[in-house]
Amino acid sequence: MAAEAELARSRSLVSSLESFFFPRLRKFLWLASGLLSAACFAVPVMGLIAFGTAHDVGASFLIAVVSACFFGVASLWHFGPESA
Repeated sequence: MAAEAELARSRSLVSSLESFFFPRLRKFLWLASGLLSAACFAVPVMGLIAFGTAHDVGASFLIAVVSACFFGVASLWHFGPESA
């Protein structure tokens, strides 16, 4: 009897932790991928404006495109807030 009560209590604790952390993790992944893609696009542009050269920006552009794709997928799967 006591073991069943302990098991039920631990299951309710796990379910409450899941309902608390998973939405926050999903929003964090959505926000982080969007901010990373914006930063990876902006930093080479600032370098181009400041120094007048676009030397060695290929890796940053590739990372920005991949991160933008992750952001798009996360947005399609509604990882972000409901109003987004």
